[in-house]
Amino acid sequence: MLLYNPSVFADRLRELRRGKGYSQLQLAHRAKCSRKTIIDLEAGENVSMYTVFRVLSALGMALEIVDNRIDLKSLADLVEHDE
Repeated sequence: MLLYNPSVFADRLRELRRGKGYSQLQLAHRAKCSRKTIIDLEAGENVSMYTVFRVLSALGMALEIVDNRIDLKSLADLVEHDE
């Protein structure tokens, strides 16, 4: 699932937490942060990346960066085939 903005990330994080059966407080303890931090994350608020990694790790998840830019070589190949 690609997450394009903080709101979508927040919704997905909440789904993952609930899927694990964790309360906000339980997740906070596992991630070594405050419940307020979990509330902020689930509201799409600004939280440090270090904290995001700890919370994802506590959920057994990882973060993957996807290059979603257009590959110019592939685009050029498509144009050549159309001619």
